[in-house]
Amino acid sequence: MVSLPPDLRAHLYFDGAWNDISRSLRATAPVTFTRGLTSESASEASPMGAECVLDNRSNDYSPRNPRSRLKGKIGRNTPIRLGYRVGSPWVNLPGTNGNEITTPTNAAYNVTDVDLRLDLALDDWATGQGIAARYTASGNNRSWGVYLAGTGQIAFVWSPTGTSTTITQFSTVPVIAYNGQRLTLHITLDVDNGASGYELRFYTGRTVDDEEWELLGDPIVGVGTTAVFAASSGVEFGDFLGLVVAGMTGKAFALKLMSGILGTAVLAMTTADAAPGAASFTSNGAVWTTTTGATLTNHHIRMAGEVPAWPPSRDLTGNDRTVTLAPAGVTRRMDAGNKPIDSAMLRFLKTRSPIECWPLTDGEQTGTAGKSLLGGSDMRTTMSLGTDIPEWGSGTLADWIEPVVTLKGETAGVIAGGVPNSAAAAAFWSVDFLYKSEAPGNAGVFEIRDRGAGTDADNVVFFTLSLDTVDNDITIFRASRGDTSSSSSLLTSVTDVGIYDGNMHHIRFSVDPGVSSSVWTIYVDGVQKATGTVASIVVKAVRSVSYSWSLLSGGGISGGDQQLGYVTYWDGTGPTAAQVYDAATGHQGERAGARIERLAAESGYTASVAGMSEYQTRLGIQRRRKLLELLNEASRSNVGYLLDRRDAPEVIHRGHSTLWNQPPAITLDFKAGLISSPFKPDDGDKLTENDVSVRREGGQVPSRQILDEGALSVQDPPDGVGRYDQEHTYSLYEDSQAAQLAYLRLHLGTYDGVRYARITLDLANSRVHQMIDAILRADCGDKIRLTGLPDDHGPDDVDVLINGYTEEAGPTAWKITFNCTPAEPWTALVIGSTTYARIDTAGCELAEVLDTTETGVDVLTTALYRWVDSATYPTDFPFDVKTGGEVMRVTACTGTTLAQTFTVVRGVNGVRIEHPTGQDIRLANPVYIPL
Repeated sequence: MVSLPPDLRAHLYFDGAWNDISRSLRATAPVTFTRGLTSESASEASPMGAECVLDNRSNDYSPRNPRSRLKGKIGRNTPIRLGYRVGSPWVNLPGTNGNEITTPTNAAYNVTDVDLRLDLALDDWATGQGIAARYTASGNNRSWGVYLAGTGQIAFVWSPTGTSTTITQFSTVPVIAYNGQRLTLHITLDVDNGASGYELRFYTGRTVDDEEWELLGDPIVGVGTTAVFAASSGVEFGDFLGLVVAGMTGKAFALKLMSGILGTAVLAMTTADAAPGAASFTSNGAVWTTTTGATLTNHHIRMAGEVPAWPPSRDLTGNDRTVTLAPAGVTRRMDAGNKPIDSAMLRFLKTRSPIECWPLTDGEQTGTAGKSLLGGSDMRTTMSLGTDIPEWGSGTLADWIEPVVTLKGETAGVIAGGVPNSAAAAAFWSVDFLYKSEAPGNAGVFEIRDRGAGTDADNVVFFTLSLDTVDNDITIFRASRGDTSSSSSLLTSVTDVGIYDGNMHHIRFSVDPGVSSSVWTIYVDGVQKATGTVASIVVKAVRSVSYSWSLLSGGGISGGDQQLGYVTYWDGTGPTAAQVYDAATGHQGERAGARIERLAAESGYTASVAGMSEYQTRLGIQRRRKLLELLNEASRSNVGYLLDRRDAPEVIHRGHSTLWNQPPAITLDFKAGLISSPFKPDDGDKLTENDVSVRREGGQVPSRQILDEGALSVQDPPDGVGRYDQEHTYSLYEDSQAAQLAYLRLHLGTYDGVRYARITLDLANSRVHQMIDAILRADCGDKIRLTGLPDDHGPDDVDVLINGYTEEAGPTAWKITFNCTPAEPWTALVIGSTTYARIDTAGCELAEVLDTTETGVDVLTTALYRWVDSATYPTDFPFDVKTGGEVMRVTACTGTTLAQTFTVVRGVNGVRIEHPTGQDIRLANPVYIPL
């Protein structure tokens, strides 16, 4: 058994640094960690949490005690890190050039075709940094190098001659990984593809020994063959010193260089061969040396969070004082209070830099003036004879935007505001506003006045946008005025503008002053509607804007209400009209990962996402909700996990595309004594959903998908299990997405297999402890494979996904319990794969009774398409099928009709039994069509 307690480590952040307080951890009290979903049926992860007890006899951890040495240095939400020093080390790299590990040159490293594999974890997968190289400029010894571009793309650099004449190619898509995520980059370069060119491929995987890799973007085919120079340089990992780029920030675990593509290893380094703190180590015959700043460590941070409170405790004597801490991840603070965040529009404006902005979202008791978002002058109503005060706080542009001002029917008035002088706006400016009106109604006029002096030598220029609900147009005039003269002209009339329909619309007017004339442009709902030139006039920056309304009945037309909001003035560095309209409409169609990252950034947090953008769900309107609620909404709609990052105060999201077809993170053999009690299968109906309705929030009729046939169908037993109906609502861009998610929910809810909701491992068990590196790496969404299960559990291996876990490390126990859900439903079809390319039958049954010895099996397909026959498709054999709990390996198949005969190897999974005619027979390892 492993000695207890393990080497627990604790650090507090104060005085601008992380301070080791491990000696203060009470050895008699366990440290616990919780992460992810608390049960198999939970839909959202709880904030990451921990609990530990600190010895406080010194009073240091009493921030309100005036005698505490840490008074004023610690307090509410002080950052904390908790973890262990255990297992194999890795190279910790601080991001400074020259901080790396290196190994001397070897002629064996001079390969013709490149097959390079790098196991690493970057703190930021979107920041440029050097990764690895065999590349020395001195002596013209440039061979190859790898770096991450600031775009997140992987770059591979090589020289055919060793000189500065090099070739650089980038992966066609970026690596989409969350910050701190560990993965393996696999790069292959075929210098002669047999078609007078070369081919470069980028892949990602879990380990350097993976057999199946995920292609990163498209293969890059170059014109003409190439070569990789046989250099005399050594190999570096953690930097690319031959290129001006920052060093790697993160962790390095393993490197493999093969003799050719899928060849044998000529260089195979793993830090598992090193000792923590060592300056050098030997791995598979090569000596590796750390340079200054690069360190070998096995300090696992199991949670990086904040301490919300420091509750003191003492025994009856008062001499033994402790403080029990319950730190949590940053998502706990995101969920504090009950106030929804600002609308997408208001958040957008606050994170940009307008010259002036009046949201006009002031409350009912505002009076005559709307406040500036930037603290500038108010936008005031004109209190002249015959004018009215607008109705504040009652206008609804859209239900996801704060209430704005209403210009009531049967009233007339003017609201105006002056803007700050801006030198930048003299070169280009735009004015935006959001507007809502229903026909009938009378015109409103939006006026923009420039900073002209109003003299004959320096005319003041006015632009007016007349909004006419009767004629369904916007008419734009230009007027100029001096001491003794004035002029005006009609610039355009935008007809059939379609903004008087009772919905919110965005209008922008822009001016680009030239040397002798100025160009104007009008946009409606982010789209350019008209543009033209104001001849012989150079328009200046804006002085003031105003809106006048007259909604009085007349001519048989009754006056209707109008709503006005978000009057904003920009210079040329402001966002586009399309970007403003996108924010105003709640970022509809935004990908889930992009929304999570943006929402976090707007609130001062860091979030990062794993999962290719094109596979992420496009979301509906961003509504006014609490920050964590919006983040979880995006994560749920993307059928993924939203979590606190384990080793930094950040948020990570793992999308559904990362869950399909994973290699197992941990393989647990029950017969080897690796799984602790309690361990029991659950074959109940807790997760069953066979009648699923999914509604798009704000959508119309939900999509309903029903399983009509099969063991878990809505049919009454014994033909099914009866009806289990569920309805779900998601943030979705289009109603068609509801059907996709309904099919997925039905698929997950009708998995016909044994479930293992809890798996407990005793980390102090020496057999389990040998797997400590893999166990501590495993996280939510990773796969566990269970093998060697008892006969009464079923004969087959079972895969589960980790939903979350609880972990306890103390003087008497060190255990981790994973909360799990079935993983088999996450096996997806991959065209061209050697493992995942075979589609299951839609219906097939045994056409005879089978005894325990027969190897010729007659089958009858009850669906439309038969099985492949071995005469026509010989390369598609063998494959495994399953019937009645027995797995058989089909080595041949005869017959080209629905009635066919398999030649099989019986009892592949150790089960060899009799089977009745009519029994269902299917692929043993089916795949599914993913989202």
